[in-house]
Amino acid sequence: MNDHSHSARAGLLVLYASILLLALNGFFAKVIPLEAASVTQVRSVVASIAILLVLLAQKTSFRLGSIKEYLGVYGLGLLLCIHWVTYFYSIRLATVAVGMVALFSYPVMTVLIEPFFKKQRPKLIDLAAACVMLFGVFLMVSDDILSGDLGSGAFLGASWGVFSAFIFALRNTSQKYLFPHVNSISLMGHQTLAVALMLVPFISVSEIQSLSMKSWGYILLLGCFSTAAAHTFLSMSLKRLPAKTVGLISCMTPVFGAGIAWALLDETPAIIVFFGGAIVLSVAIWETIKGRAA
Repeated sequence: MNDHSHSARAGLLVLYASILLLALNGFFAKVIPLEAASVTQVRSVVASIAILLVLLAQKTSFRLGSIKEYLGVYGLGLLLCIHWVTYFYSIRLATVAVGMVALFSYPVMTVLIEPFFKKQRPKLIDLAAACVMLFGVFLMVSDDILSGDLGSGAFLGASWGVFSAFIFALRNTSQKYLFPHVNSISLMGHQTLAVALMLVPFISVSEIQSLSMKSWGYILLLGCFSTAAAHTFLSMSLKRLPAKTVGLISCMTPVFGAGIAWALLDETPAIIVFFGGAIVLSVAIWETIKGRAA
């Protein structure tokens, strides 16, 4: 096995670990009784502390190389902040399945954005895969669109999810091509710290103070595993795989997320959601095979 194949295999392994942890986000969005801004701020505080402890244990420096790097990385933190808040808002408006699958239209954005960083044109095969996946997202809310009920929770939730997807794609591709030399754990640490600081003016102190021990347990799990670990693994995979490959394979996340919501929250997706999920999963499997063969 050559170095390239080994790197791609390692990238796929950490990507799948990230997917499993990210799939829990929808569950946490539903069970933690906080507004989107508050839950995003608190999860970021927990995540930044967890990452700092890991860096201290590894004796790795938390410092960046220059003022320019600080500005760029904290700019990524701003994008991550917008993405998280709009994503959680999307899930609150709709269901976990609709919100997550709408978010994972971000591979469409990635396929269109990444060539600008590489100074290339998008490949037709990638555009076709992205369009097939987008069709799966459309199926999720097709009843509302065709009936003209554009004010429904499902449609608005899907709309916010697609906006969140664009921000996430822009952040991922910028991170991959502008900061490939920055340690993945340190990179995520600075971004979570940026999110925590930016959202301080928007949190509800009274809501946070009234949280139960059970809710705090969920926040610790969300911050340590579905935030710090999941996004660090995602950063690691972006260093080893093309951004479009990471995006398309990540489309498995809403399939797992919908399954978790069904098992733990008793949210039973409609038949049309199953069809959309099957399409998304098919694209992810195809991209996995293609990514390993590359």
